[in-house]
Amino acid sequence: MADSTTIISRLASRFNNSIQDREKPDFLTRDIGGHWRNNQPYISGYFQVVFGLPLELFGGADNVQIASKWLHSTCEGFTPHTQMLTKVDTMGQGQVGASFVANVTTTREFTLTFREMQNQPILNIIRQWCAIFDPFTGVSPLSGNKFIPQNYKGWAAVAQTKPVRSDGADLAIEDLEECYIYQGVFPTTPPIDTAAASDITANDTIQLSVPFSFDGSPLTSSEPKVAETVINLLKSLKYMGNADSTYAKFHDVGTAISAWGAHSGSVNSQVTP
Repeated sequence: MADSTTIISRLASRFNNSIQDREKPDFLTRDIGGHWRNNQPYISGYFQVVFGLPLELFGGADNVQIASKWLHSTCEGFTPHTQMLTKVDTMGQGQVGASFVANVTTTREFTLTFREMQNQPILNIIRQWCAIFDPFTGVSPLSGNKFIPQNYKGWAAVAQTKPVRSDGADLAIEDLEECYIYQGVFPTTPPIDTAAASDITANDTIQLSVPFSFDGSPLTSSEPKVAETVINLLKSLKYMGNADSTYAKFHDVGTAISAWGAHSGSVNSQVTP
């Protein structure tokens, strides 16, 4: 991790850490096979997301925690923002052209995909977050002094990881491929159309794709202490060794079975749409 405030030195440190002591594919053949190799291709699809939600819209810290856990546990897809260098062109005689960089542009939007469950908790969480405006009145239900970013914007931390857990139950910094901390976050499009779409000839589960806006540019692993911050956010989430972990649940139930036994269960709470 670099301590410098210049982006060149910050990225240089990240660049050096990503390639040192690692083997590249062979010249010409691009082969990387063999048991002696100390590198392998990046494996996609392993990531974790943690949210910080606005207290005002969710009615307090308890509801924020519940909603954040639902968003974390149902998130199945992540599409990050994009950045591009903007160029300006000049033309010479005979239409001979040249281009020069002028600035950098960030799309300031990322997308997450969630697996919807019974009673549509994800749709209701996103709609609650979007309640900064009432669609019937066209104005916000908040008082004038509460209509501020603190009351409708949140943050999101995304960790793209290797398919490992090097520290037993916890993720460690060496398990990260990249991480992002987005700030000033809020959803822009409640997935009402996707959640309500129905076809009598097709029955399936539903994934809700939700675009989120954010401010500025996300912090990444190139920035000092960002990787440590993201890892600490995930410390309470265990692969093993925790009653909430998948392994513990299968183990506890599986070792409590009996011959000719049966199981039953029901949900006592009533959900009224």
